[in-house]
Amino acid sequence: MKSILNPTASKPEPSLRRQLLISIFLSLTVVMGIAGTISYKVSLHEADEIFGARLATSARVLESLLARQVETATIQSPIVIDLPHALLGMPTDEPTAIGHPYEAKLAFQLWSTDGVLLVRSETAPDQRLGPVREGFAESKVGGKEWHVFSTKSGNVWVEVAEEVGLRVEMAEEVAITLTSPLLIGILILLLVVNVTVVVGLRPLKELAEKISSREPQSTEPITLKKIPGELSPVIHALNSLFKRVSEAIARERRFTDAAAHELRTPLTVLNLHAQNLARATSEEDRAVSLGQLMQGLSRTRHLAEQMLTYSRISSNTHGDAASNIDLGEELKYMVDRQKMMLEGSPLSIDLNIKLHDAAFSVHAAKSLLEILLRNLLENACKYNVKPDQAVQVALSQQDANTCTLRVSNPSMAIPPEEMALLFEPYHRFAGHKQIGNGLGLAMVQEISKLYGWPVSLQMQMLQDQAVFVIEVVFRSS
Repeated sequence: MKSILNPTASKPEPSLRRQLLISIFLSLTVVMGIAGTISYKVSLHEADEIFGARLATSARVLESLLARQVETATIQSPIVIDLPHALLGMPTDEPTAIGHPYEAKLAFQLWSTDGVLLVRSETAPDQRLGPVREGFAESKVGGKEWHVFSTKSGNVWVEVAEEVGLRVEMAEEVAITLTSPLLIGILILLLVVNVTVVVGLRPLKELAEKISSREPQSTEPITLKKIPGELSPVIHALNSLFKRVSEAIARERRFTDAAAHELRTPLTVLNLHAQNLARATSEEDRAVSLGQLMQGLSRTRHLAEQMLTYSRISSNTHGDAASNIDLGEELKYMVDRQKMMLEGSPLSIDLNIKLHDAAFSVHAAKSLLEILLRNLLENACKYNVKPDQAVQVALSQQDANTCTLRVSNPSMAIPPEEMALLFEPYHRFAGHKQIGNGLGLAMVQEISKLYGWPVSLQMQMLQDQAVFVIEVVFRSS
């Protein structure tokens, strides 16, 4: 019924416990099958050797006891050595007081050299058991297959034989005896493994219950009473995911709140300029209102672009691929670009590059590196309180893998408590008259954090003049 209502619902995956038990059972079955086969073959081989030796020994005994006596005897019919009738057809293989049932599967014969049967056991046929030659042989006589050992003593041939099935039966019994405890052990092992797996997977079940019972908006880390080593990476990965989700939600919430707060005033101003433009009665008033409206649109667009850029950087969704970039050349390009924008103003920039090597490369997205450098330069120029003093930009290399960029400008004295807030997005220092969005240094910090470049701020006093200094330590690619 469920599949009819929801045709896309997939069948539940087989349980891990069942898969483990089936895998262990099949593995043990294959191993036990191989072990049983090897045991059977080894037992059969050993039985062949033991029984072969016994046949030879029995022949030697008969040769010493009977062969030399019947050699000179005159016998018209063979002597038959009887067995206790109770041994014939006995249903069990257990030894008794009158003998062993296996005796019925053993036979011997004594033949004269002219082919006369002299002596035979009750279980031996009247036909010859083996070929007329000394040694071991296989034969089929009287409807049965025999292992035969023949030896000659004077004019008498002694032949001792046993049924082929006797060795097979013994090998099978030995193999069964060896493997039966192992089969019972397999069943006990499967039971123990089942209990062990249930207990071992209990933390996984607890983890599933904790995840299923969580609220959709919950991003708190998962904790368990006992965390096995195999499950620890999973929980660590989940908690890391929850942390990233929490940070992403916080970023989106900050962006939404900032957009609602930061855009409210510019949009209100734009609406006011638009109303003034609509109510303007003269060309002069209309031109003033239009200029103010265009200026407000430009500022609002710049704010929106900065907000979107900051959001992409902080969420690492800018999409630009990283490459090796010559930091010195990129810095020269950005300084020349900033100088072009400063044309007609008293502001200036002094650039000083000291590198040990011809080039110092960093591995980063070119667009992000340009944003970082541009914001550093624009921030230094915008908040330079002494236009006649140049903004100082210095790039110096410490070693083969480290290079420090230092940007400094004359500034108003900033209290230490305010310095700690300058990297906060949308934070503006109330003492400055310059209009800003409070995102320049926030983007610098986010980009530096993305690539692991330490960034720091400090205030220095030079000849009674406060100097604002920001340093970024770049790592070579």
